Amino acid sequence: MINPPVNALTWTLGSVAVYVFAYKSWRTYKATKNPLAQIYALMSAGLATAFFFFGVPALLTDNTDILRFTYLLADITVQITLQLEIWLLWFLGLRNKIRLRTLIIMTSMFSIVLLLTEATTSKARISDSPHLVVYSDIPSVLIMKSIIYVGIAIPLGYFFLRQVPKQTTPQAKARLLLSALTFITLSLAATSNNIFDNGSDTLQSTLILAGLFTVLLIVSLLPNRKAGPSANRPTISR
Repeated sequence: MINPPVNALTWTLGSVAVYVFAYKSWRTYKATKNPLAQIYALMSAGLATAFFFFGVPALLTDNTDILRFTYLLADITVQITLQLEIWLLWFLGLRNKIRLRTLIIMTSMFSIVLLLTEATTSKARISDSPHLVVYSDIPSVLIMKSIIYVGIAIPLGYFFLRQVPKQTTPQAKARLLLSALTFITLSLAATSNNIFDNGSDTLQSTLILAGLFTVLLIVSLLPNRKAGPSANRPTISR
């Protein structure tokens, strides 16, 4: 497309930034064998794939039927990634309160209901001013999405913030800090959009996320000092 939607560019940038971060996290796992670093790398890869479906198709086509389909693919990927986040939250604080299998069944059923409702009701269009891909959902879908974002993604972002002081180098601290802020910012922006904008991106939220993704990409590309096998890579502990 000669004039791609602004939010398509932002989500594509986010996909690149988070894929790079996922690769760094996977290298951390290979170096430290920390299982939490492994699940963190998988979560980042899942989130990056969702961003890919949100962004790249709208760079290639303005067919709203195709964009509606890829929007659903993006949200399916988001829901799968959220199940990984639930695993992590269970490991960190819920192991003595509920069985993981029970928790996954409950949350999976919630996600299935959400996706089935979205698949039959969501809409996509392209606005001219501002030039955005506009996705819209019915109120029940927006409420279910907000519950998930507030209940899962924000607590996980807070957990990552608490891990920042435990990192051993400025690069690792910056990467984990920006990752935490990405989780929190995305969750708050999505919840705000659900409440005030029918779930659609706005020009303001798009530009804020573009800035955050740019900084995350720059920090993720910083070279590691050779001070040890995992000196500059984010590590996660309970």
